[in-house]
Parts: sequence; C-alpha cells; structure tokens
Amino acid sequence: MALVNHAKHEINAKLVFYGPGFSGKATNLNYIYRKLKPEHRGKLKTMNVGKDRMLFFDFTPAGQGKVGGYSVRFHVYSIIGEVTGSSAWKMVLKGADGVVFVADSAPERMTANLESLDNLKKIMRSYGKSIKDLPGVLQCNKHDIDPALSLDEMENALNYGCFTVMPAVAKRGEGVLDSLFGLMKTVLKNLRESGLDLEQEPEPPAGLPAATMAGRGEEPRIVETPSCVAKGDSSTISAVAAEAGETAPADGEEPVIEMAGEPELLDNGRVRLPLKISYGGREKKAAFTVSFSLDSDQE
Repeated sequence: MALVNHAKHEINAKLVFYGPGFSGKATNLNYIYRKLKPEHRGKLKTMNVGKDRMLFFDFTPAGQGKVGGYSVRFHVYSIIGEVTGSSAWKMVLKGADGVVFVADSAPERMTANLESLDNLKKIMRSYGKSIKDLPGVLQCNKHDIDPALSLDEMENALNYGCFTVMPAVAKRGEGVLDSLFGLMKTVLKNLRESGLDLEQEPEPPAGLPAATMAGRGEEPRIVETPSCVAKGDSSTISAVAAEAGETAPADGEEPVIEMAGEPELLDNGRVRLPLKISYGGREKKAAFTVSFSLDSDQE
C-alpha cells in the first residue's frame, strides 16, 4: 500500500519490474530513466541485497493529476541479473502498488518465465494476497526475435493476474513507456478509489528512522560486513563512539563492535547499521548511517 508523507503532501507508490533473469528488467529501467527529465527524477542507484543486486530510482510525473491534493512520487525497483533466491524479491515486492512482469518471448525461456511467475504467486501468498490483487502489466519483451512466441501464447501461459498484455523490444525502447504508463494509470486510479486517509497527522518525534520504501518495514539482509566497522579502523571507531555519546577508547585498547540487529534501508541510497560497542567493561548501542553511490550495470 502507498505511503503518505503528510509533511510534504506526497504519496509514495512503489512499482516493481519483476521477471526472470536477463529478461530485460534493467534495460527497461535504464530506458525509462533516460527519458525522464532530470528535474523530475532522483538518482539511479544499485545496491547489493545479499548476493543479489537491486536497481532503483524515484520520480514525480509531470502533468499527472494529484490525489486528494497530494502529489504522487513513484519509486521504481527491480532485482537484476540472475537472482540467487526469493528473499530479495520478497523484500522488494512487499507493499508494491503495481508490477510489470517482464517476460522473455523466446520459446526456450518459457520455463524460466513460468518459474518466475510461480515465485511471484508464492511471495504474494506469503503476504496474504493473490497476484490478482496486484495491478500489473505483462510485458512480452524481445518480441522481435525469430522465433518469438505470439502474444496469445504468452498470455495463455502467463496471464494469471488479469494483467494488461503489451509487446515490447526494450533494447529499442519499444513498449517500455507504454508498460510504465499503463501501470501508472491503474495505480493512480486505485489510489483515488482507495480512501487513503490524507488528513494531516502529527509529525513523528525527531530522530526516528525514515520509512524504507524497498521493504516497507522489512530490513534487507546485507551479507557483506561494511568496511566502516572493520576492526582496527580508529577513525571510524572514534566516530561511532562519539555518536554513542562516549569518548573514543584510548590507544592500545581494543573495542569490540558488533551488529545489534539487521541493517535498515533508508532513502537516498543510505543504510542504517545498528551497532553494539563493548570496551572497558561497558556496552553502548549506536546507529551508524552509510551512504552508497554505485554505478549501475546493464542486465
């Protein structure tokens, strides 16, 4: 469900480009991003989620009607490349307002399409929903290859969610914006009919962590231990100790820094790391925020 930011009079909706590995999801996102005017879009970013890679950006469409006087900001996500498991997709799909299923039109890729569809059904069931509850577009990508499955064949095999079916050749940009705009139209219609509570609410106390769009409250599991908390990094130890309200340990004293929970994905490519610092017989909990600025790779 969309998140409402009363302070900014803004509704945040999540769109997910889903599908099997190498079906063209990254190609879709990169094409969309290039077509958006810079003043209407955020940065295109990638982030490691376990062994998988998430590609994402946000934008506010120009000329689109508001919902109850609130502007709508769309957050677009995908997991790109060959995905190692379902946990990354489960995180990204949580709270999604709409999905573009990017299917590969090559006959030999139908098994991968079906496996991906089955995984989507399982993830939605884990959230107590059906894919029929999710506004969607079935994008039949790579429709220019020879041979390619017909739209009827693709729809009969994959369209269990009553999705709108669209042919596409994402590498040339054909059908990409049609898929996006078709989904946006349905999501905006649903938002207007959803009865969102847009009455002004009190601002939360300062210092609370920002909501995570990617997981809607579910924290991603980032496997790699961030270098910023590596043992022996005296500058980082001092900074973390200062955030914890403590004096940095004296030279020669060896503190122990441990994760005190799961990392939390914030906005603008930041990750909040809950830490526990132990030294001198004392313990202190702290939160350390890391910013990522990574170049995106093509799928």
